[in-house]
Amino acid sequence: MSGETFESQSVSQRVITAVAEETGKEPTEVGPLYHVIDPDALDRLFSATRGGSRSQGYVEFTFAGCEVVVSGGGDVEVSERDLTADISEDADGTARVGSYEEA
Repeated sequence: MSGETFESQSVSQRVITAVAEETGKEPTEVGPLYHVIDPDALDRLFSATRGGSRSQGYVEFTFAGCEVVVSGGGDVEVSERDLTADISEDADGTARVGSYEEA
């Protein structure tokens, strides 16, 4: 990296850095963020306003096998997904990933 501190990076850069640290990879190895969320929109969403920084709201998404939460002030929380928790079996023994409920 070019000597930037984590706090001075854009939100999208912080997401990539945090996911790389969580997964033990280099930032260039985690894949392009734009495949799951628009990095420019993410940066604008959490950029400072005329009244200061944003303190409310959050965005949650999955990236590179991790759950990512970006909250109000641009704080980034990352945790690796437990894929076994997303796999279940139907009554007929068919394995499925995720869940679906009809309204």
